[in-house]
Amino acid sequence: MFLGTLTGGIVGDVLGRRRTIMLSSFLFCAGWVVIGFAGSVAQILIGRIMTGAASGICSTTVQCYICEVVDKSIRGVSGSIPSLMVSIGVICMYTFGTFFNWRMLALGSSIFPLFVCFYMFFLPDSPSWLVSKGKYTEAVRSLTWLRNNADEAEEEIAKLSKIRERRQSLCSPPSEFKKYSFSTMLTRFSERSVLHPLGIGMMLFFFQKFCGTSSITFYATLIFKYADNEINDYVQTIVIGFVRLISTLVSVFLIKYYRRRVLLITSGLMMFVANGILGGYFFLKANYSHVVLTNDTTTVGTESASIIHSVLRSHSLDSLPLICVTVFMIFSSIGFGIIPFFLVVELLPSDVRSISCSIAYGFCQLMQFLSVKTFLQLLDCLNTFGTFWLYAAISFAGALFVALFVPETSNLNSAQIEKLFEKNSGMSSGESSSTSSDYEDEDDEEKFCSKTPLLIGSGKEKVESNYSSIGSKV
Repeated sequence: MFLGTLTGGIVGDVLGRRRTIMLSSFLFCAGWVVIGFAGSVAQILIGRIMTGAASGICSTTVQCYICEVVDKSIRGVSGSIPSLMVSIGVICMYTFGTFFNWRMLALGSSIFPLFVCFYMFFLPDSPSWLVSKGKYTEAVRSLTWLRNNADEAEEEIAKLSKIRERRQSLCSPPSEFKKYSFSTMLTRFSERSVLHPLGIGMMLFFFQKFCGTSSITFYATLIFKYADNEINDYVQTIVIGFVRLISTLVSVFLIKYYRRRVLLITSGLMMFVANGILGGYFFLKANYSHVVLTNDTTTVGTESASIIHSVLRSHSLDSLPLICVTVFMIFSSIGFGIIPFFLVVELLPSDVRSISCSIAYGFCQLMQFLSVKTFLQLLDCLNTFGTFWLYAAISFAGALFVALFVPETSNLNSAQIEKLFEKNSGMSSGESSSTSSDYEDEDDEEKFCSKTPLLIGSGKEKVESNYSSIGSKV
């Protein structure tokens, strides 16, 4: 999956988002068929490699495609839906797995990618990708079909085209930009307008994984065993799974009505509180649960130890670990658990978005691997309470990072976000929302549109007629 994520951006940039998603669907289908008919462990591993590569390619490209085709008013909601679908898919597979053997489950899973490939055949390609390749007229047609508004499509494509032509004017010679050679790509990745949003995205993924999200998800049962309470460990784990699904569903609606920064900061602070209290519980458990009490209770320390020991033995705090992990999962799902996946796509420039997302998503998977693999070592080095206090500190640092460095994008379209990093890459996030009106230079846009040849001779009627056949098929 890691290699698939890294290569997905290159494939998506060469073939386009639509063709890449169709390609990953075929790879998914073939991988599941190989697993279903596998006659040896080697064949199962080959099938897993194929499905893992398809998952990496698809996860990167789908988020890019969604961000580039939907309107800015529903971009947050649409970007969070893939995470919701993953949660639903996991529960469905767990449920089906109780009724069918693994071969039937694999063969049944091979059917769903074919549906994706079928309906992607009727959808247009990403307008932003078409603009990055200089296909202006096709980009207008695509966006007109998606928005059902030719004037709005022309205006948005004109903004993206203006940004591309400004970049092209900086290339020497300008023809190198059209070829988009490897050296040109390296030049773009040396610019602050690319490094700044890419760095923000990678830091968000670091905080997402090392605040405890992956560790708690993978080791939930083990954590509840450490809690050593009267509640069944597996029941608590199942509860957490359903809480995560419901929280993800709720977050889809919250993202529509609340800004990204508000949800991220709230998420980080509440995870800080949950991890801190959970660490405190384990600290009391480690230091006071086995205290040998004497008749001498004259000192304050002995009286405090006596009270804590009595509370722990009465099992009145048995539900505290489940409450803390539940609170953690709820606020993780509405903020750091979902938003970074589509926010990083929003922040990155359209011409390097696919490759940059591969780098960011690959970094995300690397951080997930490290966070899960280091959890047991942290328990040995820092004890259980120290591990969760470390996660609490990272959660608080994540909220602080968002407050200081992450711009608000919910009220900006792709062209405005790119201008934000090109012209004001050093501007603080608090200034971004207050100056969003500065990006609407109507006179400049009208002059540009009047000089841009991409709309001459096309007209609304031609655009609508070219895509009316596709619309009727869908």
